[in-house]
Amino acid sequence: MAIPFTYTRRSLFVRRFSNAMTGGGIALVVTVFVIVMAIVAGLDHAIRDTSSPHTLIVLRRGSTTETGSSLTLDQFDALKFLTAIRRDSTGSPLASPELAEQILIAGPNGSLDDLAVRGILPVGLGVHDGIRVAAGRMFTPGLSEVIIGRGLVGRYPGFTLGSRIHIGRRFWTVVGVFEARGSSFESEVWGDVHSLQEDANRGVVFQSIRLEVAPDADVPALIQRIADDPRINLQAETESDYYQEQSAVARQLRLLGLLVAGIMSIGAIFAATNTMYAAVSARTTEIGTLRALGFTPDAIMASFLLESLVLAVGAAVVGTLLAMPINLLSTSFSAPSAATMEFDCRVTASIVGQALLFAALMGLAGGWLPARRAMRMSVAAALRRS
Repeated sequence: MAIPFTYTRRSLFVRRFSNAMTGGGIALVVTVFVIVMAIVAGLDHAIRDTSSPHTLIVLRRGSTTETGSSLTLDQFDALKFLTAIRRDSTGSPLASPELAEQILIAGPNGSLDDLAVRGILPVGLGVHDGIRVAAGRMFTPGLSEVIIGRGLVGRYPGFTLGSRIHIGRRFWTVVGVFEARGSSFESEVWGDVHSLQEDANRGVVFQSIRLEVAPDADVPALIQRIADDPRINLQAETESDYYQEQSAVARQLRLLGLLVAGIMSIGAIFAATNTMYAAVSARTTEIGTLRALGFTPDAIMASFLLESLVLAVGAAVVGTLLAMPINLLSTSFSAPSAATMEFDCRVTASIVGQALLFAALMGLAGGWLPARRAMRMSVAAALRRS
């Protein structure tokens, strides 16, 4: 026979102060857990949403990033006429030669940030998925004009529509603001590739080429063709694979967050254990009475475990609510050899579920030993101690 839930609920309210202190510790752990996971989820979303499984990124052999690559015009000319490349309505290949530079710029609070500047041709908007000029217009090729990602607006001095910003050796007019579904592209400045080549004295050299693959194309065969063709001799991979490798930082942050939350949870578990031990000691008479009324040891144990579980999950709900304002914030991230990225933090349903499960495990771990002690208490011993 199970003990009614009303008994568990009443017991939680009897010891309000000690339960509130224990619940506060669990809520703090959950708040930290949710905030860290929200930051990781936002960063991971920004990196992963940059990619498309239907787009290839082509780099120099051995290069792991765009900034460490260099390609020639002859290689681009050989690439864009491969039959597996998708064409637009006019029959032109959807192949985008690009320049990816990083420049130092004064950031908020006097810091120096690495700003990503990308040179493209107009065809680049057709190759990159989800890019939309939300304000202003597209830059005019050959002129000192740029468009900036939504995440940069107002972040740096002068980064607004219609302003002039200094990049490289000249000033550029911001003629548009673009959106990219919250991806890392929204932390970049885009301009005409030839104008940026001229400004950087690079000649006709690109750093990457993006190719839109035809729907019926054999992608692995195309990648192999790009590597084996002596006129090309480059390495290619899908954007999804490329950015999967770049998202290693997000995975490391997730592990760090789990480690921090795990260390903090040890203290919360000990607090829950002490609270439940105190509850068992204070309710010796109740335990003896319940046993005398015919409730089994398993029912006694289940009741105390349920009490610990309800306390932990209730605290997790409070901790999650305390962390929810992180959804309203944007933050920036910069890793070694990578440009500073602006992204939105994201508390997802999955994170909330993980937080509740994490708290439930803390509650069960903290209540296990006290519940076993209550279960093993005999009727005679319980009534005698009263």
